[in-house]
Amino acid sequence: MTLKLIILFLIVGYTVGYRIASEVCPLPSSLKPNYDFNWKSKSNEWSNTQAETSYIMLALSWSPTFCASLSQSARENKFQCHPSNSFGLIVHGLWPQALKAPNVRAHPRNCRDEPQLNATFVKRYFCIMPDEDLVQGEWEKHGTCYYSAAVDYYTVTENLFKSLNLPEYNFLNTASGAAIKNTFVTLNAPKLFASAVRVDTDSKGRLKEIKICYNLQYQFTVCT
Repeated sequence: MTLKLIILFLIVGYTVGYRIASEVCPLPSSLKPNYDFNWKSKSNEWSNTQAETSYIMLALSWSPTFCASLSQSARENKFQCHPSNSFGLIVHGLWPQALKAPNVRAHPRNCRDEPQLNATFVKRYFCIMPDEDLVQGEWEKHGTCYYSAAVDYYTVTENLFKSLNLPEYNFLNTASGAAIKNTFVTLNAPKLFASAVRVDTDSKGRLKEIKICYNLQYQFTVCT
């Protein structure tokens, strides 16, 4: 990620994309002391440093469905799931992707081990990614495979997110996956097109994630 591209992202005007119920973004009073990420300690993680990044996928997670999938005790321990915070769409991650990868392990992943990000940096992005483990984990799992520094990764992530026009909260909470995709494309037309968007729902038909694909110049592209 070059300095020139970062500056371009900062000076281009955008429409605020994230939606939460309150006008002021909620922040935790403090973060847990240790939220560093080590993929080698995770049984379901792997490293792929050989795959070439061909495009980028921005994954947005729908908080109500995510929180509903957790146990009561897990929800109580998730800042994102506190009822008073009322998060809607948040950033799950920005993922470097390999072209026509045959499976998930064929994409770039866990390319470098990085030190724990400081709390000030993590809180800076809590409006779009309200979990310290998520901020750290996405940087190490995905960001390190294409970006040289966390500030580059999260500058791009935030600006891509905020450049999107999103459907209203109540619509996302009740509409079908097909209706959500059609509305999302319409709101971001004419630049966005249907094959650049994926909408995932759970077994009950509730929205789980919206995934948007970009080429390496950050223009919408087909999700392969």
